[in-house]
Amino acid sequence: MSDAPSLLNLSHPAHPVNRTLSVIKLLVLAVSVAAAIPTARNLYFSYKNDVPFSQVDHRLAQAALLEKNFDCKIAYRSLSAQGSAMVEVGSCSKTGDISIRVKSPDGQVNYEWIAFDQLPKPISKTASLFDLVISRALADEAVKGDKPFDVAQDATVLCQSKSGDNIIRVVQSGGQCTRETVSIFRGSVEKSEAVACNTACPIR
Repeated sequence: MSDAPSLLNLSHPAHPVNRTLSVIKLLVLAVSVAAAIPTARNLYFSYKNDVPFSQVDHRLAQAALLEKNFDCKIAYRSLSAQGSAMVEVGSCSKTGDISIRVKSPDGQVNYEWIAFDQLPKPISKTASLFDLVISRALADEAVKGDKPFDVAQDATVLCQSKSGDNIIRVVQSGGQCTRETVSIFRGSVEKSEAVACNTACPIR
């Protein structure tokens, strides 16, 4: 009998309606906190890596692809247009993912990845997705203008290792080797130096 007044009093904390409202408030708070976590994460990565906030999701996806294909020693096919950046394309035989290495006229190098499941299907069963990418790249170069394009020397990753937030790799091109320090998150080469091909690997 003592509980009857409290059950009729909506302002009483023990009233079932109030308990239900309290649970709903907690759920709303939990959802709000959960929704804020990705934003806070992106702000952190943007600040730490000096990347625009709008590009964080893309860079995180690129970092995941780089980690996924870390064990692949990729051989790049090079494309270059006179007076423009050099573009080198390679694929990982294990995953089918495509790696694009772009070197700007000022020497800056950046890596971009395309996941295999994002690639268009081959026109025929015998067509290679990699060959389709190369053909499309050549076509894109051709329509840019009347400047001829040259096929540059191919590049091959000889060895690589992880060092904190970076990947150290040795790339051979035209009989010369370069040791690159690649930011896993930004996909950019932060440091590059010429090394002797016969002593560059393994990386210490």
